[in-house]
Amino acid sequence: MCNMKATLKILLRKNYVTKEGKRQVCLRYTAYRQCTFIGLNISVLPQHWSEKRLAVLSGDERFLFYNELIKKMYHKADGIIIENYLKPLPVCEFISKLKDQNYGNTDFYVFIEKEIELLKASRASGTISNYNKLINTMKEWKPSLSFSEITLEYIQLYHNHEIEVGNQLSTIYKKHANFKFLIGLAIDKEMIKKNPYDKFEIKKSIKAQNNDVLTEEELQKLQTAYDEDKYKEGKNEVLREFLFSCYTSLSFAEFSEVTYGDLKLIKLKSKEAYPLG
Repeated sequence: MCNMKATLKILLRKNYVTKEGKRQVCLRYTAYRQCTFIGLNISVLPQHWSEKRLAVLSGDERFLFYNELIKKMYHKADGIIIENYLKPLPVCEFISKLKDQNYGNTDFYVFIEKEIELLKASRASGTISNYNKLINTMKEWKPSLSFSEITLEYIQLYHNHEIEVGNQLSTIYKKHANFKFLIGLAIDKEMIKKNPYDKFEIKKSIKAQNNDVLTEEELQKLQTAYDEDKYKEGKNEVLREFLFSCYTSLSFAEFSEVTYGDLKLIKLKSKEAYPLG
């Protein structure tokens, strides 16, 4: 019976030399009597390569970066071999997993930030901004998040946390809707098996949580007070922000995240441009 074990080796290829005399550093993968060389985009002079240490020597100015890359790629390749120890992967499948940037990654944040970058080509900038803000605020609450931690219990804990920090339910459910979509991307890439939101209701219509609303007359009085500079310095600034929230229907939590970049100019029939959120 032939030995079916896959093997891996780092080497400096001798049959490929650049005009400068440099040779390519490769990973050699062997399985089922088939062998392939996988380039690491590293080329060095022979005198700058240690066959004993399998590393780039300090004579090359990028030796630290190159050695870190070699170590990283070898570790990933070796991990793939170990995971498929009893049934080694054919060459094509091995290369596919090695080049897959998500393979071996267990951190949801690392994965989803790359996915959000890809979404920039098809989603509005405001939507992308909301996704990034969601991930950034989640990081403040939980700095690292593995795929296995994304459960119904985690969703419920996150929901309770949002209530504790004072966010309105309407705002919280908007965050849930965005998070559910992002989790769906992980499911599509088979990083997560089931969506915990299947058992968590995202309410689309939330009744007003504060019935003490201003009438049009009361709002006009505040606007007049602002126009006439009735209040000075800090109080006037607070009034300005309050009026902005009233006119835009933004909650305090939403208003605190708005930037000038979220405002866009629209042209009316008069051809005058006005900022619109």
